[in-house]
Amino acid sequence: MGSKDNDQNDESKDTVQSNNYQQWKKHTPLLYDTLINHHLTHPSSCIRWGHRLGEEQNHIIQRVYYCERGAAPNTIISANVKIAKPRTTDPMKMDKFEETLSSPSVTVLTRIPTPNGTEVNKIYTCEQNLNILFTKSDLNELHVWDLSSPESFIPVATLTGHSEGSCDSNFALDSSVIEPRVLSGDRDGIILMWSLDNNPKSTPGRDANGMIPPLSKFEGHQATVEDVCFNPSSSSEFCSVGDDQKLLFWDARASNSKISEALQRECVDLHCVDWNPSDLNLLVVGTASGATFVVDRRKIGGGEGIEPLHKLHQHQEPVFRVGWRPDSTVHYASGGDDCFVCIWDISQLGAQSESMGEAQESKEVIFKHCGHRGSVQDLHWNPVIPWTLASVSEDAAWAMGGGTMQVWRPIDFLYRPHDECLRDLEKMQNDLKGSGE
Repeated sequence: MGSKDNDQNDESKDTVQSNNYQQWKKHTPLLYDTLINHHLTHPSSCIRWGHRLGEEQNHIIQRVYYCERGAAPNTIISANVKIAKPRTTDPMKMDKFEETLSSPSVTVLTRIPTPNGTEVNKIYTCEQNLNILFTKSDLNELHVWDLSSPESFIPVATLTGHSEGSCDSNFALDSSVIEPRVLSGDRDGIILMWSLDNNPKSTPGRDANGMIPPLSKFEGHQATVEDVCFNPSSSSEFCSVGDDQKLLFWDARASNSKISEALQRECVDLHCVDWNPSDLNLLVVGTASGATFVVDRRKIGGGEGIEPLHKLHQHQEPVFRVGWRPDSTVHYASGGDDCFVCIWDISQLGAQSESMGEAQESKEVIFKHCGHRGSVQDLHWNPVIPWTLASVSEDAAWAMGGGTMQVWRPIDFLYRPHDECLRDLEKMQNDLKGSGE
C-alpha cells in the first residue's frame, strides 16, 4: 500500500511540475530579455563560460564548456553560443523553442571522450589561459586539457594524489584567478592543491608521463568535502565545506594551514560555497536542507558555529550550486534539486535579528527561473555580459530524458532604475493604445 501511495505522490508531483513548467514557458516573453534552450542527449553536471569571441550584428559569440554523461561514452564538449545583446530579442519568439531539439544558437565544436569513459563531475577553466580546462571525474586523478592544441583529445597533464575511490561522485573543484593553482576535495575529507605553469607541459615536477603531484595536502574535514573555493584575491587562501557540517578557512602559507573553523549549528550538510569577489568578507553557502546562508567571515572562528548574516529559504530540495553575480555585493544565484534557479538580493534585508532560529521570508528572491524540468546541477554567471547565466540540468526523470542547457537573462525591469521602468511601461501602454489593441 505504501509503495502505491508513493507512486501516486510521485505522479502528482510530476503533474504539478509539468503544469508549472508550461505556465513558465507561456510567460517567458514577459520574464526574459533573452532565453536559449538547448536539449542535451545525455544529462550534464557542469557548465563553464570561456572566451568572448566577438560580435555578429545583434549577438555576442562566446565559448562555453560542459559535459554529457550517461550510458553512452562520456564527453567534454566545447561549443560557441550566440547570445542576443540586451533588448534585441523579439519577445514573441521567446517561447517557440522545442524541448527535444538542440538550439540553433549553440554550435558544438569539439566532443572529447573522457579518460576510461568516466563521468565528468566538474569543469573549470584556467583563468590565466581560458583554453586550458581542468576536469574532475570519478577517477582519483584530475585531467588538464589544452583545447588550443591539435591534440586536444589527449590530456596535457594529470593531477595525482587522491586515493583510489575517494573522488567517486565528488564535485569539489576550483581554480585560482590569481595564478594557475587548482584545488580538489574528496570523500576522505582531504583537500589537495596543485601549482601549474601557464603552460601545463612546462610545469616543474611534471614527469615524462604528464603526472603532476600536489603542492600541498590539507586535512581537517571528518567527512566528504563537497566544495572548495579560492579567496578571489589570493592563490593561497581558500575555504571548504563538507558533509561534516563544517565551513573551514585555510591559508597554504601558514604553518597551521587551517586558520579558522565554523560548525553549522543545525547539523545540516553543506553542499557548496562561493566567495564574493567584490566584498571579501562575504560568502554564500548552499545546504542539503535547501537553505542558503550569507556569511561574514569576520564573525567566524573558534568552532563556535556559523552565525550567518542572513539565513534564507526558498528551495524545497538540496542546493547544489551558488554563485555571486560578478561585480555585485548583494546579488547571488542558487540552483538545486527542486529544478529552480533563484536570484537573490540581500540589500533588501535588514540587520541580522538576535535569534536566527526562525527562517526569514523569501522576499529577497527577486527572480525565480523555472525553465529546468530536472535537477539543476550547475550554473555560471557570464563574466562579460551582465545579468546573463548558463545553467544545466539532468532530465532523466522525464520522458525525453537527457539534459538541458539554458542561457538566459531576466528582463531588465528587474534591475533598472524604477523611474526608467515606469516610463517604458507607460510608453508600451501608449503604443498598444495607438495600435488599437
